Amino acid sequence: MSAADIAKRLKRAERLTAVQEQMRRAAEWQLAQTRRDADAVEADRAALLAAVGASTHGHLFLEAANRRLRGLAARATELERIAAAQSDEVREQGLAQKRAELNAERIETLLGRERERVEAMEQLDGLTRARDASLP
Repeated sequence: MSAADIAKRLKRAERLTAVQEQMRRAAEWQLAQTRRDADAVEADRAALLAAVGASTHGHLFLEAANRRLRGLAARATELERIAAAQSDEVREQGLAQKRAELNAERIETLLGRERERVEAMEQLDGLTRARDASLP
């Protein structure tokens, strides 16, 4: 494999690393948004419980509040499930990014070795030509 081929592989590996980093950041952003949504649901629940505690409207208000609390609980449970899945996705994206970085480093090392090999071969050729030129 030539140095040019290895350099092309390195460019592709670097692009893949950049894409993996973008995907990890997107997954982190989605997880953060889900956590903000969960916090908002919790704030709604707390406000509703405070309103129920301060209410003097009786049985009808309590039934409506109870329905709303059940809806908020269901939404909170769903958001917890989504956050867990997104957390797994963030971890997987981080691992994929790390694999891409390691691959790029491996290819970069390979490219350096290939360039050193080519340089050594050129030096050897130069020495051989110089020796051949000095022979009668």
